Amino acid sequence: MDTWIWIVIGVVVLAIIVVAVLAITRKKSERDQEQRAVQERANRKQAAALRADAEQRDLEAREREAQATSTEAQAQQARVEADRLEREAQAQAQGADRVRSDVDRELADADHLDPDRGAESTRSGSEHQAGTGEPDSGRHAERTRPDSDRPGAGADGPSRGR
Repeated sequence: MDTWIWIVIGVVVLAIIVVAVLAITRKKSERDQEQRAVQERANRKQAAALRADAEQRDLEAREREAQATSTEAQAQQARVEADRLEREAQAQAQGADRVRSDVDRELADADHLDPDRGAESTRSGSEHQAGTGEPDSGRHAERTRPDSDRPGAGADGPSRGR
């Protein structure tokens, strides 16, 4: 065979090899591009799911913040109500003290005017023993005189004409 035939065969074989390499490279490039497209779609789906989850959690966080704000407002309202009730209780206690003072003064005046009670009664401002609710003197004090304190009474009781 002639040299020129070998040259043509060599060029044809070389062309076939170049075409095969180009075809393989193109197939590989298309396959890589398809894999990238699949990966991008998966990434987009995952990003969308992450965004949806983040939006849901953001909504939950805002709801919790609103609940916390509402609870704080309720607590503040309760503090205001407690303050109001305490002021009201103080005002009522002061009113009761004034009434008690007026009553004590009126009783002292009555005791002073009453000839039977004026000398015996000594009021010190309070009719009751501290914290017991028991009367200790004045109008509320129970008189328990032994018979011997009365004129004409002996150790055996009132005298009966001996």
